[in-house]
Amino acid sequence: MFVVGDKIKTFFLGADYAARDAYRGVRRMFFKHHILHNADVVVDYYDFGFRKELRRVRAKKIAWWHSSINKFLDRASYINYVKYYDLFVTLTDGFVEEFRQRWPKYKKKIVRIYNPVDLEDCRRRIDAAVIPHYGKYFVSVARLSGDKDIETILRAFDMFWQKNNCPDTYMVFVGGGDVNKYRTIADTFVARDKIVFVGPQKNPFGFMRGALAHILSSHSEGMGVVLVESMLAGTLNISSDCKNGPREILLDGDAGLLFAPGNAEDLAMHMDRVYNRTVEIEKMKDAATKSLVRFDAAQIVKDVVKKIKR
Repeated sequence: MFVVGDKIKTFFLGADYAARDAYRGVRRMFFKHHILHNADVVVDYYDFGFRKELRRVRAKKIAWWHSSINKFLDRASYINYVKYYDLFVTLTDGFVEEFRQRWPKYKKKIVRIYNPVDLEDCRRRIDAAVIPHYGKYFVSVARLSGDKDIETILRAFDMFWQKNNCPDTYMVFVGGGDVNKYRTIADTFVARDKIVFVGPQKNPFGFMRGALAHILSSHSEGMGVVLVESMLAGTLNISSDCKNGPREILLDGDAGLLFAPGNAEDLAMHMDRVYNRTVEIEKMKDAATKSLVRFDAAQIVKDVVKKIKR
């Protein structure tokens, strides 16, 4: 438990998926001993996972959702849980807008609070980062998994590379996951020798900072904080226009390039435009930099306190 300001006693509840079952047993002990009875506000971070226990708690209750609207829609039961909470927090305006259109009776319950980014800490890490020796390259910083749609990036890069007469340009993937699977897929393309998987990195900002552009190709996002991090590194983003976050973060295309999810041809076209500088790169990067204050942790903490006190 911790205190927000000097009056609101707030208890935040959450769980790591790997320890879920054990944690559920512990949480029942917490509730059994009435630990939450003195809280003014309880925040449920766990996909409505504490809804049953919280029915016995008199404090104001907040559900904090960290995924996309797509995941919310995947389980029809989720909407039935909203009524048990006083406030429903999501990460993007896009989520809020669609939610209110679908369920207008709950429109006053839902609010948006961005995931906070420690801008100053990120800038220190950027300054300390080492740029890799690949010369010209595109980069994708993401978990190597199906929801990130790595295959679309591979197809797009191969199209771009062949169209531009096989330039000395690389596609670099930074992140953990099923490397062997995607290395096998990459080896089926003509550009296979220019596709590199470097695994997870303690400081990926060097890879971002030296890239022609950073690419995100997700089917869906909770928000897409990696786009904010790339903006901080001064690198142009090319992102799928998926739900939720990328369009909002990239200011409807003024602060980065958007393509239809899964559309390798669209992505290859954007890579070509960036490589050949037929798009206003510096103008978009400037717009991105000026918009970063939206995600500043200090400002978002104030927003959180304001919402909780509400």
